[in-house]
Amino acid sequence: MFVSHTSELRRLPEDGSFVAAVERAVLRLRDAPVDMEYFTARDQPPAQLCRDRVAECDVYVLVAGFRYGSPVRERPTVSYTELEFEAATELGKPRLVFLLDEAAVGPGPLFRDPEFGARQEAFRRRLLMDSGLTVKTVRTPAELETAVAQALAALPAADTGSPGQARAVRVWNVPARLHGFTGRGELLDELAAALADTGPVVVRAIAGMGGIGKSSTAIEYAHRHDEAYDVAWWVPAEDPDLVPQHLARLGHALGLVDPDAPVAAAVPRVLGELRRRDRALLIFDNAEHPDAVASFLPGGRARVVITSRYPRWDGVAKTLELDVFTAPESARFLRSKAPVLTDDQVEAIGEALGHLPSALDQAAALLTDGGLSPGQYLSLLDTRARELLRRGHDAGRVSVAASWSLAFDNLADRDPAALQLLTLMAWLAPEPVPLSLITDHSEVLPEPLATVAADPLSFTDTVRGLRHRALVRVDTDTLLLHRIPAALLRAGTDRAPGGPEHNWAAIALLLLHRNRPAYAWNTPAVWPQWQRLLPHLLAVVAPDREPLITAHREDLLTLLGGISTYLATTGQSDHALAHAQRTHRLAIDHHGDDHALTLVYANNLALRLHISGRHEAARELNEDTLRRSRRVLGDDHPDTLSSANNLAVSLTELGEHEAARELDEDTLSRRRRVLGDDHPDTLTSAANLAVDLSAANEREAARELNEDTLIRRRRVLGHDHPETFRSAKNLALDLMVLGEHGAARELAEKTLADCRRVLGDDHPDTVRAGLVLAEVLRAASEGS
Repeated sequence: MFVSHTSELRRLPEDGSFVAAVERAVLRLRDAPVDMEYFTARDQPPAQLCRDRVAECDVYVLVAGFRYGSPVRERPTVSYTELEFEAATELGKPRLVFLLDEAAVGPGPLFRDPEFGARQEAFRRRLLMDSGLTVKTVRTPAELETAVAQALAALPAADTGSPGQARAVRVWNVPARLHGFTGRGELLDELAAALADTGPVVVRAIAGMGGIGKSSTAIEYAHRHDEAYDVAWWVPAEDPDLVPQHLARLGHALGLVDPDAPVAAAVPRVLGELRRRDRALLIFDNAEHPDAVASFLPGGRARVVITSRYPRWDGVAKTLELDVFTAPESARFLRSKAPVLTDDQVEAIGEALGHLPSALDQAAALLTDGGLSPGQYLSLLDTRARELLRRGHDAGRVSVAASWSLAFDNLADRDPAALQLLTLMAWLAPEPVPLSLITDHSEVLPEPLATVAADPLSFTDTVRGLRHRALVRVDTDTLLLHRIPAALLRAGTDRAPGGPEHNWAAIALLLLHRNRPAYAWNTPAVWPQWQRLLPHLLAVVAPDREPLITAHREDLLTLLGGISTYLATTGQSDHALAHAQRTHRLAIDHHGDDHALTLVYANNLALRLHISGRHEAARELNEDTLRRSRRVLGDDHPDTLSSANNLAVSLTELGEHEAARELDEDTLSRRRRVLGDDHPDTLTSAANLAVDLSAANEREAARELNEDTLIRRRRVLGHDHPETFRSAKNLALDLMVLGEHGAARELAEKTLADCRRVLGDDHPDTVRAGLVLAEVLRAASEGS
């Protein structure tokens, strides 16, 4: 019996220590207690000596107090007690764990560890969370002696080594389970149910992208069900040429072959032995393709689990898909690893990492041991992702960055165009990317991706290759790249103009510019196209990209203006205003105050200010823009007339109706002469003048102008155009004021129904149409 403990438990309490109590219980059952105090100094490293001593014993007993003990020289983040527990777990030893209670007897030094107390508390929590353990809490040495004796007596005789009993051969090399493992409950239940069936071999492939937890899920299954297997063998399968060697080692462990036996002779004997066993589990980890393991499946009654990124295992195994954590699973995982985090911090970090288990694990390590605050972590994730994701794991564990770098390097050798496609997606948003966005304008892409994207068959092959490697999620017409590999790819290709190879920020911008939908203002038919591309549009115009796209400022201004217009016309006024302000500022910086394009963006900004209710600011900007437009473009230029129209709207909102009317009359006259009676801008001026007439209580004149404008808009723009709806609402109000309640109600009801059908229930114009109908109904009720 290997007794693992820290040194103070051998001498405290003074009237009879906890370790002495364990030894009495072991000796009572005629077994031999062993701990590291019995071994003198050796030439081998202390860590290896610990592992060897644990391996030589039959049962592992841990007494866990409140002191952490000495850190391992080669692994300073692990104590020797933790190392012994890890060795017993990996070797599949029966593990009996006894925790000292907070109210245990003993002097103060038994409970204090000023240097490593937090580490020991974390170790104690992990022991309590380990579902494969039975943990007993004790207060006194006498209570511990009784508990140890009972636990040893309950073990099978073959495990305790009782005289006359033959030991069962048990072979186990499954890695230690991940402490604090959480989530995956449904998948583990499904896997357990399938592997519990009697009959022929049941093979399950757990597919999924890198870092999603395929291996840790397989490990967790093995540990949860360790009592079901006499043989549990882990086979690293990423290199198919090495699989036979790993199976040959199993043959040696089972006593089937000598260590120096030829691999070719050992493998058939191993598969034959496994075929006849019903308590054997093989786990092939990280198999690249079914061909890598198909010839090594033993058949018979042995159980097999395969982890792989490859999605198609038809004819070999049933695939259990593994996705990233759900938000609640992500939160539980982070709280178990870093309990100091607040709910808001847990949510922010989970979202930033896309709920990817390996990234969450690494973040928790940095946040608990690395001295980083959550705010610092999130900031570094934005600015130094590759450096950040290389840190946080203990020695011997592959970092998130290193794991993905291997996948990228492999792809660079096999399919450079595929790596370019991933890199392009990394510079878009972490949202589904329409395939047409890439293929419709392949001329802006670098080679070899440009040639691949221009050929439907080649592009299909490239996409299938990425899907088979679980590097992207493929839907009917979209691709999705997880935000963690995207961040790593951006960090590796963050190249400004003049830098090496490709400026991916500029390429992404040009691609969105070429694919931008038609002008969105009052054009509902194109709104779904804008909405689909909006996440990617916002990504390529992000302010931090500006230094990378200085050679494409005109394209940037065009996209920013289009985004602002779409947001404004669909009722997202605050976001529209922010983008309009940035567009205007950049236009001034690039072109100056008096450039024609600057004046256009000034007009747009004034309109966004008006929509957002900032009428005084809109008026000031409109007055300045109108002065500049008249001087630069002339009184009758269409853009000058747009400035005059916008200023009149601001005056109306500020209650200066007479000034607004004069300006609207002048603007309408000029637009009729310059643009014609039926031009949409002319009809806008006519509608605005009708509002002025209503404000002046000239209701009949307002009605006549609104009726004429509605007729023209239906003919020019169509019955379902938003401007047509606005004329209909205005006319309904005129009819109401003139006492024609039936006609007003009929028109208001039809307009509301049309707005709901075309714009949706929540659009501002629909809401206003509802208010108009309510006003009409109230007036009709009062009039009756």
